Amino acid sequence: MIELLFVLLVFSGNSWAENIRVAVWHTNDVHGWIMPREASFYTADPKRMIGGAAALVKALEKEKEPRLLLDAGDWFQGTPEGTLTRGKAVVEVFNAVGYDALAPGNHEFDNGMDNLKSLINGLKAPVLGCNTYDAKTGKRVDFLKPWMVKKVAGVKIGVFGLLSTRMRRLVLPRQFEGLEFRREVDEAKKAVKALKKEGATVIIALTHLGFETPDRELFEGDQTIAASVPGIDLVVGGHTHTILKEALRDATFGALVVQAGSNMSMAGRAMLEIDPKTKKVVKSEDKLIDLWVDEFGQDPKVAAIVDRHVAEMGKALEVAVATAATPIPHSRNMTESPMGGWMTDCGREWTKTEISFQNLGGIRSGIAAGPVTLRHIFNIVPFENTMVNMTMTGAQVRDILERGAGGLGYMQLSGMKVVYDPSKPKGERLVSASVGGQELRADGAYSVSTVDFLAEGGGGFDVFRSVEKKEFTYKLLRDILEWCARRQGTLSAPASGRIRVKGG
Repeated sequence: MIELLFVLLVFSGNSWAENIRVAVWHTNDVHGWIMPREASFYTADPKRMIGGAAALVKALEKEKEPRLLLDAGDWFQGTPEGTLTRGKAVVEVFNAVGYDALAPGNHEFDNGMDNLKSLINGLKAPVLGCNTYDAKTGKRVDFLKPWMVKKVAGVKIGVFGLLSTRMRRLVLPRQFEGLEFRREVDEAKKAVKALKKEGATVIIALTHLGFETPDRELFEGDQTIAASVPGIDLVVGGHTHTILKEALRDATFGALVVQAGSNMSMAGRAMLEIDPKTKKVVKSEDKLIDLWVDEFGQDPKVAAIVDRHVAEMGKALEVAVATAATPIPHSRNMTESPMGGWMTDCGREWTKTEISFQNLGGIRSGIAAGPVTLRHIFNIVPFENTMVNMTMTGAQVRDILERGAGGLGYMQLSGMKVVYDPSKPKGERLVSASVGGQELRADGAYSVSTVDFLAEGGGGFDVFRSVEKKEFTYKLLRDILEWCARRQGTLSAPASGRIRVKGG
């Protein structure tokens, strides 16, 4: 009897074979953070060094299974090493790390399409985007591959890229002139069909759309793709900087949705178990891995490249321009950001306007107590945004404030005090607003300053586009903040209370 059981086990074929395992490592929203940094966001040990490309390579060396390495966009904008080299430093590092495929993010367009094409030409890995079209010809652009098929451990894995159709809100239109971004779900369905025709049995969506949450305005993001497009096994997302410690399993088709925060402080590792006979995914899971330098170490070759680019930025960025007596924190989830208050106060002081506005998404860092260097200033506002002065009616100002309360993120401001009631219907959430201690008048005329990105209707604040009287100063907001820091000498978080939310 024992001998018979043994024979059955040996000769029963593939039904007893182990599943094929493929590890899909993923990053997103690197934003130029190719170097390690202090983990100031980890209160337990804020001085511990985390992240960077050299630590990622050492983590990848520990992988025992066949693997892919993917990135979901926003590669370079955010640090001097990324922004001031217009992405070239990050491309060199990505090549050294050995990515298998990347998707572009909205910030890849910040320096225009010629710069993006140059970066793509410099990358060894394919850059994927299936819903980006030439508006004149109606054909997909030739500088992006819509998808790819790669054989890993004997399995044909298809990967396609998607970029958000909300690009007009995310990037100045002149930076992607001549392009159109077609509906994400429709193009994803076409991609899946094409990949299956090419023999792919495992399909991955590599997206820069964002993770949908109730506090954000409605958009077609990763969950919508997973629930609307059959045939996708894994959605590797970016854009919203979401730390998905527990991957989301779509209830409709079973796709796994993953995202790994931002700034290369962590990487995701999605494990796909694949049936050896059908070559289809039968099980999947994901975990996020903190890239602690003292745990993984740093690859010397990649570290040398990173160190060279850091050195090329020069010690000038480490010059202290002020001292922060208190931390001035910032988070995208804040109603009233202390950093937003400080920035808009500086902007209003420089422009001498009655009101200054700054959107939450345009602020990328707070600062800790202690010396404030030019690098700190750069990290706060890594964009090349310049200040614009304009004259707005009270009705237009009210529209800006209402839009912020409607899911775009509360507009940070100086010169005003506002009160919101989120329980009220959309369009009625602004309960009160005052300018210089006086009630905001709908027919009043107010001098307003903000950055050019908003002044041209970015971020979803379309009303700025309709303002007729504008003065473009072409003065970088970053330079204004440096001027302000030097002028103040000692910085402190502004007093709270200019933005109040009832029940909050």
